[in-house]
Amino acid sequence: MTLCENKKPELVLHSKWLDDGSKTGRIELRLTGKPHGFYPAPVRMAFTTLVRIPPQTRLVGADYVARTANYHELAPLGPLEAGADGLLWQVTLPELSHRPHHCTDGPSSAFLILPDHGVVDITCLPLERASADEPPAASPSTAAEPALPGEMVSPTLGLLPMANRVDVCRWRQQAPERLILSKPLRPTGAIVNALYERLFATEPPFGDGGQGLSVSHAPLQQPTGGGEDEKGSFRLRFSPQGIAVEADPEAALHALIALAQIWHANHQEPGLWAFPEEGMIEDWPLQDWRGMHLDVSRQFYKAGTVKAFLDRLAWHRFNRFHWHLTDDEGWRLQSRTYPHLTELGAWRGHGLLLYPQHGSGAHRYGGFYHLDEVRDILRHAGSLGIDVVPEIDVPGHCHAAMMALPELVDPSALRGGASVQGYVNNALNPGLGATWLFLETIFGEVADLFPGPFVHIGGDEVADGAWSGSRAANSWARAKGYLTADGHPDSMKMQAAMLRFVSDRLVAAGKVPLAWEEAAKGGGLDPQQAILMAWTSASSAHQLTQLGYRVIMCPGEAYYLDMAQSDNWQEPGLSWAGTSSPASTYGFDPVGPVADCPDKLVGIEGCIWSENLTGLQRFNHMVFPRLSAIAESAWTKPENKDWASFERRQGLMPRMPLS
Repeated sequence: MTLCENKKPELVLHSKWLDDGSKTGRIELRLTGKPHGFYPAPVRMAFTTLVRIPPQTRLVGADYVARTANYHELAPLGPLEAGADGLLWQVTLPELSHRPHHCTDGPSSAFLILPDHGVVDITCLPLERASADEPPAASPSTAAEPALPGEMVSPTLGLLPMANRVDVCRWRQQAPERLILSKPLRPTGAIVNALYERLFATEPPFGDGGQGLSVSHAPLQQPTGGGEDEKGSFRLRFSPQGIAVEADPEAALHALIALAQIWHANHQEPGLWAFPEEGMIEDWPLQDWRGMHLDVSRQFYKAGTVKAFLDRLAWHRFNRFHWHLTDDEGWRLQSRTYPHLTELGAWRGHGLLLYPQHGSGAHRYGGFYHLDEVRDILRHAGSLGIDVVPEIDVPGHCHAAMMALPELVDPSALRGGASVQGYVNNALNPGLGATWLFLETIFGEVADLFPGPFVHIGGDEVADGAWSGSRAANSWARAKGYLTADGHPDSMKMQAAMLRFVSDRLVAAGKVPLAWEEAAKGGGLDPQQAILMAWTSASSAHQLTQLGYRVIMCPGEAYYLDMAQSDNWQEPGLSWAGTSSPASTYGFDPVGPVADCPDKLVGIEGCIWSENLTGLQRFNHMVFPRLSAIAESAWTKPENKDWASFERRQGLMPRMPLS
């Protein structure tokens, strides 16, 4: 429950968007309360909203007080006094940062700030629009979609991702009660059993003795269709006498998860899903990098929730977890050298250094991961065959760090280009010695803490002219020659120098640097060292490969799970990259944009940005089944994919627990 979901709200904020023919339309706000309620001046209303009020906008019915990114404060023109209808205040926002497209674009949290600095929570209703003929939102899983090519591999196999080769000549109507593992498979079977019990809280499939169908192990002698060197390949041979698992130790985990899925589906719905009695299943991953990203800065997820998310990634056979640990709205990783990063930079609220954002309200909100929690999460991920890829996003998206550590702020930087999220002066300043010490120290800590080979260093969305108000940054740029053709400091060249500094130190520590696609600009990272993530569009991947970069495909139009699933007003999410239905996510071809240099495609990744994920119920609606669709695209050959089959199977996947 968010702060504006009180059961008996004293105050309610109504918002309605009207398309008045202007560029952005306007929003009308109505604050209601108890009849004849009274709030004396000077009172202010604070609220967070994705559609922002541009600076210098003249409001109707209110004075503009302040704004930081999505956090706004407005003041009424006098005391607030309700009539018999309970209306306390009505405000018109005649100009907006952009046109809203969905009900989640408006206010998501609000509160009154009283003269004594106390607060009163306000319940926010979803943004309405003036048109009353909006049809109800269609369920993403039942919306009509064009059929995708390919024949269903097996209409009776409850497996996701679907196997690349299924050759079953006879099926059981009922799976064995237990699958008895031979000794070499028992350690892996124990991991899968524990995973199964966490996901379904019922008796798991595998045993190490007693009655049941025997499951033996053998090395993978003959290559599968994935080739001799394909990591993760396995073969399941079924006979009335037992099952033979042919796999190397790494692939045995994938093989037993697949077998557990088939067993689970049959036990759940034996009339719909069958269990092979005789035949063979061969499988191999299509992509080496099968990743899923999670933003824990905009919304904070406790360590137990992160581990539950990892369980669902493992069940889908993902092998990379991209952990977006820092951003403007919160720093989530404990630092021994800089304790203020989490003591101050991990919390938002009224009267704190970080103002409320993205649905958090007046009361202290946030959290961070202690080092012991991180180590526990790393052990959990490692046991499931998942590499954890930490991201410390620099030099932009650093508002939280800069508020927590004043030495990172140039006192002269009173202005500068605003980021797309509305932050001014949120990029680490290259003109300050403290910045370079901070970068070296933080990434040194990360390299020591995380054992995996990859570290993501950010590099996205630094505003043009981000340091234009800083004398220190401008002097540094001129001294280094990081200038535009007309002699002005060049933001992209300045960012590139900072990213190269970090990249060189990570490479020296034995790590592979990852960054967002903007890291190719301004001279960019060394293509021989770094892997870039193509996110603004699928076509950007081709441009990166032409520059020599290896790429991970994660385009917003297909693999950003914060995009709305339809253009329906009631559908939550963003739409800067368009809308992305489950079927369009499933049908997207990640190889096509780089077909002329397929060796440059490292793999694919889905991205979960959490601005709109104000609860796990919303999380489940927006993430599933699109996460499952990406999993199948990462594993299954295009000719073996079938939307109708996937649509039936996606319901087998467990969502996140709501508590």
